[in-house]
Parts: sequence; C-alpha cells; structure tokens
Amino acid sequence: MLNGSEDGYRDPSTASETDRLQKAPSVFKNVADAGAALSTSETVSRFGDASAEFVKALRGVDNAAKEPIHFAKSHAGIFKNKINAQYAEQNIKQQAGYSAEVAATAKDNSEFIISRSKVRASRSDDLEQFGKNHPVVDRVRILDGEIIDGSPSQMKFVGDRSKLFNDIAKPDGKFCRYRGAKLELPSEQYKDAAQFCRDKAAALRKNAARAQAKGNAEAAARLDETARNYDQLADNVMDSGLTTEQAIFYRLHPELATALDIAKNSHRAGMEGAKYGAIIGACISVVQNGYQFVQGDADAADAIIAVAGDTAKAAAIGYATAATGSAIKSVMQQSGNQAVRNLAGTSAPVLALSACIALGSSIKRYVKGEINEAQFLMEIGEKGSGMLATGMMGMVGQIAIPIPFVGAAIGGMIGCMLSNLFYQSAVDAAREAQASRELLARTRIIEQAARQRIAEEQAQFDAFNAAEIPALQSAVRELSLSLSVVTIDGDEIATSVNRFATLLGKQLEFGTKTEFDAFMLSDRPLTL
Repeated sequence: MLNGSEDGYRDPSTASETDRLQKAPSVFKNVADAGAALSTSETVSRFGDASAEFVKALRGVDNAAKEPIHFAKSHAGIFKNKINAQYAEQNIKQQAGYSAEVAATAKDNSEFIISRSKVRASRSDDLEQFGKNHPVVDRVRILDGEIIDGSPSQMKFVGDRSKLFNDIAKPDGKFCRYRGAKLELPSEQYKDAAQFCRDKAAALRKNAARAQAKGNAEAAARLDETARNYDQLADNVMDSGLTTEQAIFYRLHPELATALDIAKNSHRAGMEGAKYGAIIGACISVVQNGYQFVQGDADAADAIIAVAGDTAKAAAIGYATAATGSAIKSVMQQSGNQAVRNLAGTSAPVLALSACIALGSSIKRYVKGEINEAQFLMEIGEKGSGMLATGMMGMVGQIAIPIPFVGAAIGGMIGCMLSNLFYQSAVDAAREAQASRELLARTRIIEQAARQRIAEEQAQFDAFNAAEIPALQSAVRELSLSLSVVTIDGDEIATSVNRFATLLGKQLEFGTKTEFDAFMLSDRPLTL
C-alpha cells in the first residue's frame, strides 16, 4: 500500500500543511528571539563604544580614528616603567598618579558616550596647545573641538592632603600655581575636602583679626589672603572618581583592571538590554497567546504563564546579547585589523550572538537525539537565513525609525518573519518536489516488479501448457475412444473416466460398478 504509515511516504500537500501548522509557534519564537536580540543593537553599539575607551587607555592608541592616534601615556606603558627597589612604595604611588589620569579620562569618556553626550575628556599631554607635562593642567573637557571654560584641572594623588592644600593656599606655597584650577582628588580624600577648606579659611580669618588687633597688618593681610585661597580651593576641589587604592591597582594590574571596567559596562548594557528584550518578548507573546486564547487553544491561566515565561526568556536573551555584544564590539572597534574595525561598526556583534543563541537550541536538540541530521541542517539553515535577513532589516528599520532600540527591533522582527515565511515556502516546495520524485521512483520500482512477476507467471503458464496440454489431449482421445466402443462394460468406462478426472486434479468417489452398487445399498450420503 502507498500510504504514509506503512512505507514512510506522506502526501506532499498534507505534509506541507501539517508542517506549516507545526512551524507556526517556532516562527513566533524566532521572531521573538530576533526582536529581543536586535532591540539591543543600539545598546551594544553605545556601550561597545564606551568600553572601547578602556581598551584605548590600556594600549595607548585609538585605532578607530581615520589615522591611528597615539596617546602620551597608557596603562601598558606605565606598567613598563621601572621601580626603584629602595623607594618602591614611593615610586608606585607616583606612577599610580599617572595611571589615575589615564583611568579617569577613560571613565569620563565612557560615561559621556553612555549618556549620549558630545563632551569628551582629554589629558593635556595629548593636546598640542598644552604640550608635554604642563605645569598646571592635567586634564580638560572638550565640546565640538573647543575646551570648555572652567574644565582644566590638576589631578593630585598624595598621601598628605592637608600639606597639599597648604602648599596651594599659602601666597608663596610650593603649588600656588594650581590656584584657580580645578583640583581632582582621590575619592577618599574628596569626601570632606570642601568643608575642610572652609573650616581652615574661618580659622585663618580669626587669626588675621587677632594679628590686626595687635597691629601686625602685614601678617593679617597674609592670613586673609590665605583664607581667600582656601575659600577658592573649597569651590575647586573635585572627585577624580578613583580611590588611591584603585589607582595603584591600575598601575600594578592594568589588564585585569581594564577587563573589570569592561565587565562593569557590559553588565550595565545587559541590564538595559534585558529591559528592551522583555518589552519585545512580552508584546509578541501577548499577541501569540492572546490569539490562542481567543481561538480556544489555551485557557487564561496557561496564556498568562506562557507570557511570563516568554518575557523572562526574552529578557535573558536581551541581557546576554547586550552584555556580550558590547564587550565584543569594544575589542573589535580597537582592533589593528581594518576589516575587523569595519565589522564593529555594523550589527555583526549582535548578529553573531543572535546566531549562537538561535543555533544553540538546535545543537542541544540534536545532541540529545530529539532531531536527526536532516532536521538539524534544516533548522540551522532556516535560522541562518533568518539572522541575515534580521540584521539587514534591523539596519533599515533603525534608519527608518531613528529611535533607540525601536527601529532596529521592528525592522529585525519584520526581516525575521519574512525570512521564515520565504524559507519555509522554499522548504515546502523542495519537500513536495522531493516527495514527487520519490513517488515516481516508487511507482517505477512497483511497475518493474509487476512486469517481472507477470513474466514469471507467463513462463510458468507456458511451461504448464507445454507439459500438461499434450497429456490432457491424449487423455481426451483415450476417453473418447473408450466411450465409442459398444462392448465396453461399466468398470472399464469408470476406469477411463477416473483416469481423466485424476489428470484434471479430481478424485471421483466411485472407481468401479461394485463400489457404486455398494453405495446405493448403503445409507451414506452422496458427495459431489
């Protein structure tokens, strides 16, 4: 029989429709996964750019510029500086101050990029107008190529804060040149620095009043000036964003410190990606499960549980894609290879992760034996084409709808949906063509077997005729001859008839007249 269950064949039209019905949930799943992943595209790009600042700080070069820009100092370069064993602690703290400048600049620029600000921080050593080792300015902030007024700052990581303040505030102090500039301090020293300066100014004014009362005008004037300098210093102290301990850590472990900075940014990107992924996943799940509820295929409780599960999964996909994608993009963006840097400016990091996530479920199912090789190849082909269409339409969507995460997500979902539909149609057509070819091949095999069987039976029939017909003809002549004799008795006629019946494969009940007479006298029934 040519039915589906016994010989493995299914009617192409029936199989195709069944597959479409079975594929519908997976299409929604692929679209939801694509939407969750592509919703992080802008987040990956932004946080990837932000984390690239840490890579630049480590290596001391910006490869993403039209022409590579080399910086005066980098974590890797500072790490190579020699340390005098006799003054190791002092050397490390001094070099940690340089590490703090590099790290603080990278952190500031990272935050500016995350907040979408056009402001950028720079060390004065990296700007021509300041030259190397400027005596007052260590760092500045720039907007549209111009230094922002009031932004130049001096960073000081010293052990004795009081002595530093005194050397700045005294009219002839060692660091009087820093007056008027912003003063960046380690975080642990900044905490009460402004109040300390105001308290110091108040105490100096009291001393100035006493000196004035004693007629020492010169001393009073000097004390008043120092008090004013402390007031000014109170307004200029800033938090560098780093503790002394952290600065030393950058000096001693630059690569690990950079990795930790990137990890922190990646986590922030992941949290933002999870939020966007959850929104996309929830919206798609509500539509899908709401439709099933209306159609009576699911009750309200099941629909709510399904929406919650889909939302959580989409959030997880959003987190994984954004967190890992931003870290990958930061490294790709600062690669020495131009082709890799070009890829960093596209959706490649997101697409790569989306493909891994999408294919991961298929690989898992194949390893567990839930699908065979053919089904595995079919799934990865569908998901692979879906990822390409998703990426392309995601970029188009972002251009058409320039709203962070919205345009890319919508475009990506449309691309994934269309790709799934087109791919499935192509697969169905290929299946039908393959099924038709298989049916034709099976028909030809059956036809050949039937022809062979007919030929065998014809040969057997011919052999039978050749062997049996002559004997039958001879028996017919013998029977006719015996019946034509007038004097023949009943037993001879019975013998001739029985011989002819035997030749035809039939055994008659009576072989002689005596047997017939005995039957007639008995009570036995006649069997024909």
